Amino acid sequence: MDFFSPPPTPPNSGNPGTFNDDADAFLGWFPAFVAELNALLPYLTGAGFSDGTAAAPGLVWKGDPDTGLFRPGSNAVGVTAGGVLRLTVSALALTSTVPLRAPLGTAAAPGISFEADPNTGIRSDGADVLHFVTGGVTRGFFSTTHFQSTLPAALPGGAAGAPGLTFAGDLDTGIFRAAADLLGIAAGGEERFRVGSGRAAALVPFSVPDGTQTFPGLTFNGEVGSNTGFFLAAENEIGVTCQGTERARFTPSGMQLQGLLSGTAVTQSDLDTTPGRLLKVGDYGLGGTARPIPGNDADQIGTTGFYQVTGATLNRPAGMGVGTLQHIQHGAARAVQIAYPQTASDTGRWCRHKDTSWGDWFLTYDQRNIVGAVSWASGFPRGGIIEKGETAGAEYVRFADGTQLCRLVQTGVPGPTTPQGSLYRTEWQTVTLPVEFVSAALNGHCVTGGCRGGSVISLLGRPGASNVAAYMLLAPTSYGATQTVDLLVTGRWR
Repeated sequence: MDFFSPPPTPPNSGNPGTFNDDADAFLGWFPAFVAELNALLPYLTGAGFSDGTAAAPGLVWKGDPDTGLFRPGSNAVGVTAGGVLRLTVSALALTSTVPLRAPLGTAAAPGISFEADPNTGIRSDGADVLHFVTGGVTRGFFSTTHFQSTLPAALPGGAAGAPGLTFAGDLDTGIFRAAADLLGIAAGGEERFRVGSGRAAALVPFSVPDGTQTFPGLTFNGEVGSNTGFFLAAENEIGVTCQGTERARFTPSGMQLQGLLSGTAVTQSDLDTTPGRLLKVGDYGLGGTARPIPGNDADQIGTTGFYQVTGATLNRPAGMGVGTLQHIQHGAARAVQIAYPQTASDTGRWCRHKDTSWGDWFLTYDQRNIVGAVSWASGFPRGGIIEKGETAGAEYVRFADGTQLCRLVQTGVPGPTTPQGSLYRTEWQTVTLPVEFVSAALNGHCVTGGCRGGSVISLLGRPGASNVAAYMLLAPTSYGATQTVDLLVTGRWR
């Protein structure tokens, strides 16, 4: 550092030709030297520099009088350049009015560090990236686009009104710690969403994209294909899709299912009676083959359904071979059974009912069995409703209530020739009936009839034995010709 102006060449008597000029120059320099020496004396003697100012610092450089050091105040040193304060060092702080440029540094020796911790500080890689270093390792950095940390970021817990993580310009919107292991998301100072260790809960309506059945709007983390979940099928309709195919749809009118339904929502066996379960095809013999009868005994059935009847089935209708039995249960002690024969030899349907114990089988009637042999047993009619039979010259009809009619045609009957008062008569004629009548019911059977051919002949009938009818022909005149007689016998078979 030059504190004095450089002296000229001193005069030398050995150079008489330049002596005078050198002496003049030296004498011209010497007053300036004395002034500079006087200015330096205070510092040499401990008196110090003058305070100076930013424009005229107390300690300057000869060729740059407005650049140097000055005293801006007590316990402070100012650094000025170009007459302007650039840096202030005080007992409390170092303050710069111009950018402070530090070396780029490294992670082991950052450009800005600390005296007792030289490997902790800030460095730059020279590519618009600022690194934060502790213990010689970069822990995070700022780039022109983002901040990235290699360590967990610990934030204040905050609250819904003042979240621990928030945003400039919107300080009541962000993330906060609602409770232990519970993360809250606030908007407008109120909690709107909560994420716990076991679940997430929205405190306001939660909207997702509409999606499609191929890419649903709401899907699941573990669904690799992202094609299983929920989507908006149409306005006010929610679709449920699995592997990109819609399987269910919820509408204002109900739910529509596509595909097969299984699991505990449906019956677990063909006789499952669990309330609330849906019926499968084939259960109870519906939509499939009738199921076997438990123990092959119709009396042991206790569940509504359709069952198989075989020739070995116990307590089936008498005479019924192969068929189907429909059982309708009405509580524990009441039921109805209807048996449908399935062979040509079996006609009609049978039914019976249970009121604590099973009653008898009764035949139901249709065009196949309304005509057939009638019978009566145990206080009820059995067999057909109408029985019809024929023999040579005779036919009969029996009804299930006991009524019986017999019609006969008699040829070659002698005409009435025997006088009887003012009339003519025949002898009593008898005929054997093809069926028997009971004689004790209302005085037996009634015999009526008439002759063919337009003759004025009347018939008087009377009952005979149970299978015999007797009649006499009467006329106002004698008829010698033989007659054809129609007889109708009415009575009861029981």
